[in-house]
Amino acid sequence: MKVGFKKKFAEIDKGSMKRVLGVSDLFAIGYGDLGSSIYYALGITALFALGAAPISLTLAGLVFACTALTYAELSSILKIGGGSVSFTKHAFNDLISFIAGWGLLLDFIVTIAISSYSIGPYLSFFFSALKDPDYKIGLTVCIIAILFFVNFRGAKGSGRLCWILTSLTLVTQLLIIVIGCIYLLDIPDLFDHMRINVKGSLWSPTWAEFWKGTAMAMVAYTGIESMSQLSSEAKHPQRTVPKAIIYAMTLLLIVFIGTTLIALSALTPSELSTTYLENPIVGIVKALPFGGQWLGGWVGLLGGVILFVAANAGLMGASRLAFRMGENYQIPRFIYQLHSKHKTPFISLAIFALLAIFIVILSGGKLTFLADLYNFGAMLAFFMAHLSLIILRIKKPELKREFRAPLNIHFEKFSIPITAIIGGLATLATWFLVVFTKPDGRYLGFSWLLVGLLMYVLYRRKKEIPTTGNIEIEKIKIPEFKTIHYKNILVPIREGFESGILQMACEIAKHHHAKVTAIHVLEVPFSIPLDSPLPHRTIIAETILKRTEAIGREFNMQIMLRIIHSRSVENAILTLLKNEDFDLLILGTSIKKEGILTKQGITVEKLLKEVDCPVLIYARP
Repeated sequence: MKVGFKKKFAEIDKGSMKRVLGVSDLFAIGYGDLGSSIYYALGITALFALGAAPISLTLAGLVFACTALTYAELSSILKIGGGSVSFTKHAFNDLISFIAGWGLLLDFIVTIAISSYSIGPYLSFFFSALKDPDYKIGLTVCIIAILFFVNFRGAKGSGRLCWILTSLTLVTQLLIIVIGCIYLLDIPDLFDHMRINVKGSLWSPTWAEFWKGTAMAMVAYTGIESMSQLSSEAKHPQRTVPKAIIYAMTLLLIVFIGTTLIALSALTPSELSTTYLENPIVGIVKALPFGGQWLGGWVGLLGGVILFVAANAGLMGASRLAFRMGENYQIPRFIYQLHSKHKTPFISLAIFALLAIFIVILSGGKLTFLADLYNFGAMLAFFMAHLSLIILRIKKPELKREFRAPLNIHFEKFSIPITAIIGGLATLATWFLVVFTKPDGRYLGFSWLLVGLLMYVLYRRKKEIPTTGNIEIEKIKIPEFKTIHYKNILVPIREGFESGILQMACEIAKHHHAKVTAIHVLEVPFSIPLDSPLPHRTIIAETILKRTEAIGREFNMQIMLRIIHSRSVENAILTLLKNEDFDLLILGTSIKKEGILTKQGITVEKLLKEVDCPVLIYARP
């Protein structure tokens, strides 16, 4: 009989992450991720937008402000983390949620790649060899490998360290802006150069190049997702997450626009997009009238550290998002399987680290290639977030909102925020711009999306869950539940029972990564010495153990084989359990059709009364 689809699944409640993050913690973590993008976004924006780069970054900043307001409201509705994955799940269904989440996974992977790659250009202030593309790619691969091993061993980030790094970054950025405003800023000259489609001007981009530059500027603001992902770890997330997002948004806009104005006052667009394409902040400090040498070294060191933290945040964010999607049966659950010793999602960490390395090598060290991929996934996810807010305003206007996006169009029963409409249209337009004008972003982005959709559909069919369903996970508290782990399994073998009992033992051992020891006990009568040869029975025992070994190899397992002389089977088993570290005993017996144990089962009854470890019984009819 086929059971119909259940919309709600029951699962054991294993507890949730501790809600320990306040507004200041969320701001520090979020700005640390967002603020790091200035170290590479400024150069690639100027590469296309030239002198109009401040306009591009301002337009991108307005879109970011709209997106931040959308995330702030949606985060005030939902207590759980997950960002746009959770938003779209509540507004639409699991398929749309998967598309948003899969796009974000691409973002996180590119975050790892682009942040790790950008470390080299800043450290080249100290090591000139890092100016060579091959050395930069080699260093990037090493950095990603280090990040994997650090996270694999379960190293915990320190909130205090995050605060220190964020504070140092913010103070340094503001210091550069203040010094630049005093000694370098030339407002009339900047406004004169902020012209678009002026023929013959080295500072003026065409309209097509300007819009490409604006799309590149969007890279600077995609870190907002990481703040929303932390909702499940925030205290009073309905209030703290929106506040942290608004604070980060305000400061980030000031820093980005201020830094851009100073950059184009100190350097020409040509210098910014060629010589300092990969380390634009170093170019700014070198142009300062004083302190350029020591401040350049400081920026190089701090930039490298902050970008390392941002790359690490990308790897952690990908693992956190994979966990959320796996929990909702959107990706195979083995991807976030925890390591038995370190309790870290080692499979997902390895997959995302390898993909990041692959993308870096594929890019050949081109930041524009990485930025195109970044925008493909981010703009898709942001568009869906804006659309989710509009849909939830229409479908569920009664939901309690601690924060509400301003500037609303009011209807009879609901209202729609203008910011969500503007943000949705702008992010969708940027996504189309990448699709139509960036071949690398288009082909790789759609390949990533198609592979993901194929995996999603096949996995859902295997689990007999509709692809467009919207399942709910009901957490059931079972206080006495504890996960069982076996390391050493003892299996007494006698003739006629090898096949069934060993298949059971091998399946359990493979699941728990345990060792199996199979023993055959030769019962020696009290009338003869215990170490008597017993040649005929020994030959039979060796034959049984050879069959045991063959069955083990069928499961790709090497079973430890032992022949033991003892006065009784019970005594041999109890002695082994007492003296050696076995944590599971599997016994074979036989039963009559009436369910009564035969003579062979007498040993089982005796052992059940005396053993301390768990016992599994394989009963053969």
